[in-house]
Amino acid sequence: MRRGGPARWAALLALLAASLSGCGGGDAGAPGALQFWHFYGPPDSATGGPLVKLIGEYERAHQGVAVEVRHIPFAEFNRTLLQAAAGRELPDVALIGATATQAMAEAGVIQDLTPRVSAWGGQTEFLPASWNTTQVGGKTYGLPHVADSYAIYYNTEIFRRAGAKPPTTWAELSRTAAKLARDGRQGLAISGIEGEEGATALVIRLLAAGGDPARVDTPQGRAALGDIKAMVDRGAVSKGMLGWNEEDVKNQFANGRAAMMINSATYVSTLRTENPDLKWDVALLPGDVRHATFLAAENLTITSGSARPEAAWDLLTWMQRPDVLARYLPVRNKLPARTDVPDDGDEIRAVFREQLRSAWAPTGALARNSTEVFTHVQGALQAAVSGSVPVDRALADAQRKIDEALTR
Repeated sequence: MRRGGPARWAALLALLAASLSGCGGGDAGAPGALQFWHFYGPPDSATGGPLVKLIGEYERAHQGVAVEVRHIPFAEFNRTLLQAAAGRELPDVALIGATATQAMAEAGVIQDLTPRVSAWGGQTEFLPASWNTTQVGGKTYGLPHVADSYAIYYNTEIFRRAGAKPPTTWAELSRTAAKLARDGRQGLAISGIEGEEGATALVIRLLAAGGDPARVDTPQGRAALGDIKAMVDRGAVSKGMLGWNEEDVKNQFANGRAAMMINSATYVSTLRTENPDLKWDVALLPGDVRHATFLAAENLTITSGSARPEAAWDLLTWMQRPDVLARYLPVRNKLPARTDVPDDGDEIRAVFREQLRSAWAPTGALARNSTEVFTHVQGALQAAVSGSVPVDRALADAQRKIDEALTR
């Protein structure tokens, strides 16, 4: 999960609603090059570079069509898009976080694509969890672009020496992590950093217990948080995880200071490139009441200010063609949001693709307020693991704040 600023976003949404009251759509200016905004990274980065090259491929295949790509850092993206809407200076296409789709649709920033999607007919090929993130009030406001899921990375050499096997249940995970934690090495590394990114592991554990991330003061919530706290108390998980983001977790695993980690498919290529001698594999997340992972994804949208919506729609549908995605996804280091993209034969990525089938993503009021809600979930983790309050109190405090966020 990425981190954001819920209070600033809410204020900007209110200002935008006022500025657009009684107005029609925006004005992107005279027709010319399509304007495409994203937050992946600069053109020379491992994240932004593949996207720029993909759009260049589209331009070469469509003579006379030009696309101007603008990178806006993630921390500034939603604010910049909302301000552009208020100033009637929106791009044609915006690649937005899946959990931002509901708020952007309700604020009038992005277009209802339902008629185009109905005529296109390609919606049945998307993973349900991905497609659901594009739905607001029974209408479609985007096309899923790529997906990412979380699984268990494990050090095969450490496992071999210990005679251990990848855990299939959370109880097994707890025992295995405790068994492998020795000589300064932790059994399992997770991110618990302040903000929504640090809530990921607890959300995944809560989902496995059959819980709802919007209702944490429950038996499922107590089982999930209690489980993670117990692993920390036994030394199986480092208390240092409260300061780790997902990159830090990757570094713990890559440097042999963790036998396992919960992380996304983002780090498959990174480990292969930066740590070629590391012996590792991946396994599906363990189950409890159910198996579940968190869906990290982005959606392609056409803004309400697009002067060339037909051309924008052509770009969107081209970018989601299975043959195009088959070339793009390996270099972008992501997974397909569609079920019909040819398998590239990569056994590691195949595990993550299988994990996607049990993916969960917030919808409705939770999606609209997910940044704030997940920040409160992390707050419960922080309070309980640090020992400042008991698990029950941490969850009760978080639930009160979550309820306020969802009813505000």
